[in-house]
Amino acid sequence: MAVDFSVFDQKVDLEALQKEVAEAKDNEFEDVPDGTYIVSIEKMEVKPTKAGDKLMFAAQCKIKEGEYKNRMIFFNRVISGNKNSENWNDGKAIKSVITWVDKLETETVPEFINYSDFAECILDIFQEIQGKVEMEIEYASKDFNPISIKEVFDC
Repeated sequence: MAVDFSVFDQKVDLEALQKEVAEAKDNEFEDVPDGTYIVSIEKMEVKPTKAGDKLMFAAQCKIKEGEYKNRMIFFNRVISGNKNSENWNDGKAIKSVITWVDKLETETVPEFINYSDFAECILDIFQEIQGKVEMEIEYASKDFNPISIKEVFDC
């Protein structure tokens, strides 16, 4: 499906927008470098992927201190529609999320019965910790697990 970009061009003052682009600073929002951070979980859910044909676990974390304070880092894992192989499949993807979430040490035990129950379980865990815990994490943007939980503590 082709996008008609002219519709968008007509909605703006192109000359003014071109000037804004030219005057915008380079790399104003550099990537958060790999490292150790104190973070809170701002959002955690099971949701459809952008294409809408698979489900994914998504966690959004906010850095709480230091040079990158208030910047966000993300952990996303597709949990349905993975290629079924000995090395990776939906079951292993779900188990990896359960293992990660279990490190939050909540009263709600992360478990998978079906996708609907799992989404509710993740939401329950998020509600249990929201605004109550922070974590020391190791962030490695290119790793399979970009956010590794080192320690969880009350805030």
